[in-house]
Parts: sequence; structure tokens; C-alpha cells
Amino acid sequence: MKKILIVIALFGAACHLFPVVPGYYGARALSLGYAGTALNYDVNAIFINPALLSSLPYSMTGYQYQNSYLDYKDFNDNLSEVLNYDLEHFESLDTTEKRILFSKLQGLFHSKVGIYGFSSSVPGFVTRNYGISFSVVNTAFMNPVSDANSTNNGIDLFEKDPEEVSNDEIASLKMNFVGLRYKQISLSYALSVSKTLNFGVTLHYLYGKITEFNSSIVDDIFSTDWDAKNYLEAAWNETDKKFSRFMADLSVVMDIGRFFKIALVTKNVGSPKIETPERKITLNRRIIAGLAFKPNMQWGVYLDMDIAKTDLLHNGGKMQPVSFGVEKGFFNNRFFLRAGFLNDLTEKHFFGSKSNALYGLGLGFNMKKIVVDVALGLNGSGTVKSLAISGFILFK
Repeated sequence: MKKILIVIALFGAACHLFPVVPGYYGARALSLGYAGTALNYDVNAIFINPALLSSLPYSMTGYQYQNSYLDYKDFNDNLSEVLNYDLEHFESLDTTEKRILFSKLQGLFHSKVGIYGFSSSVPGFVTRNYGISFSVVNTAFMNPVSDANSTNNGIDLFEKDPEEVSNDEIASLKMNFVGLRYKQISLSYALSVSKTLNFGVTLHYLYGKITEFNSSIVDDIFSTDWDAKNYLEAAWNETDKKFSRFMADLSVVMDIGRFFKIALVTKNVGSPKIETPERKITLNRRIIAGLAFKPNMQWGVYLDMDIAKTDLLHNGGKMQPVSFGVEKGFFNNRFFLRAGFLNDLTEKHFFGSKSNALYGLGLGFNMKKIVVDVALGLNGSGTVKSLAISGFILFK
């Protein structure tokens, strides 16, 4: 009973979870399509599911670098096509060019989702029931401004005939940038309620800088030569307003028989707000369920899914991520092959060339006391969008 009361107290003291932009933690998670909530056996349990620290068989320390530069359904390629036109002198274009450009702009600004991602360095140490990490994080997103397609009279710009659209109306089309640069100290604790049930909490202290600004589609910040990485770096390099905050995340994991584990992680408890120079961004509560199937020591199958639709990119649209991953160990688990995928259940096309699925591929090397994982994240066209490398030293 005493342990249960402690768990209730921890849940009551919880505040929030970062980061603003959804991402992954570690090369193993990336290769599994962001899956692994129910079973993660490295330093990243601090962030993925601290309850897993209760079953950690050894201590370890390590360092990892990870990045992700994502654009929604080739958003950056579509933006580059638009920028090839003389946007500032839209009225001077011939009728055919106007109609082609206008159609491309309509698709761009009706997409709502633009570009998002992060780059981080994450050293950490974990032992049974405890974990600590000190992270350095840059993160940002760029989305079309939701009201940029309206004229001063409140009429949807894209309902007008292209011949009636002025240069000023084209210049009114804007992108919203939000960028953060911060350091994060994380402390984790796991509590075993029984042999099959564990709870966990991770407390975070974040301090750094944040910015938010809007840029017209005709501004110099936009370039045909830029990719998603350039735009995200442009956002987080402009951070100017200081912020700091204590936050937390909570989790539970349970064994179901010999081969299954289930987990539940609650993020953004209380739907906190982060203040930018322009507004307050609400971090909506997010609940992720995880399932792990381990029929033996060599095979692992993992499934994660958000329980409900949530506005994860702060643009008014809702997403419901689902991820699936498989890993196979070879040579007494000295070598691992991993693969997985991530998609959004709200998408019209879940598979195929029209979907927005992301795919993970990775390798793991277990050299007794040293573990190294590497992974790539790719879009449906096979373009590398994410990269991660993790290295750990084990104290057995």
C-alpha cells in the first residue's frame, strides 16, 4: 500500500513533457520506426519509458547524436518549385504562368503542415531504478500561416481568379517559424509495485531560448537552394527570448505472460503552455500505448500508437502516430538488424507512394561491454531524413 501511495503522489506532482516537436530518442528507436515504448534497454528509457529502468539488468553510460529534418509530403520540393517563379511581380506573369503558380501556392498553403525537426546530443547514465541525462537540443518547425490565404475582406484568396490577385496579396502569404535552443537535465526513477508491474517518472529542467516569427513568401529567407535543414536552422539560430521550466513524464509497464509487455506513457500532463514572443503554445496531453512481443532472446516485435488524435505541430491539425518495428539478433545477440515504419492514422493514404510514412533501418553491435547502434530514417522516396548514432559502455 505504501508503494501505491508513492506512485499516486508522483502522478499528482507531474507537470509537463518536452520537446515541442515530436521526435525519437536514440538510434534503436529510429530504426524501429519510433517504436519501443514497452521495451527499451538503454539510456533512452529515461525519455521513452522510465518504468523500464526497474528491469534494467546492468548499469550503463553513453552518448548519442541524433537529428531529424522532415517535410510533409515533399513540402520543401513544392516550396522550391514555387520560388522559381517571380513571386514579387505576380501581376506581370502571363496567364498560363499565373494559373500554374496559383495552383501550386494553393496546394502549399492548404497543406497546413510544413517542415519540422530537431538536432540533439544526449549523454546519460542509467542503473537499476535510476537514470540521469544532460541534453543539448535544437528544435524548430515551419508551417503555412493558417490565415495567410485570406484577404483584408476576409475572402479566401484562393477562391479568387488568378487574374484578380495582386502582388500585395501574394506577399501576404506567410510561413510561421518557431525555434528553440535549450539544455535539458533529466532525472528518472522507477518503482516496482510487483514482479510484473512497474511505474516510472522522469523530471526535466529546461533552460534556453525561444523565438517565433512570420515571414512573407517573398522574403529573402526563402531560397530554391535550401532544404528542410536550412529552414529549421534558420529558426533556431534566431532564438532570443530566455525561458526555463520544470517538467515531467510518467509511465507504467506490465508483463503479460512470458512473451508480452504492455506500456502506457502520458505526456504533457495538464496541457501546459510555452510562451513565445508572439503567443502561448499549448502542448496538448498525449497518451502513447506500447506493446512488445519477445518470443525469445533473438526476436523482438514492437507496436506503439497514440490513443487519441492530438495537435502535435501546433498548427490546428491533429495527428495520431502509429509505429511498428522488428529486430533480430545474430551470433548470440552480438549483432542486430532492425527495421520499422511510422505513419499517421489520420492520413488518407496509409501505405504507398501517396502516404507520408517514414521508414527506419538500423544496425546494433554488442561487443560485451560496448554497445553501438546506428540508424537512418527515410521517406517513401528513399531520401534520408533522419540520422542517429548511439554508443554505450556497460558495467556488468
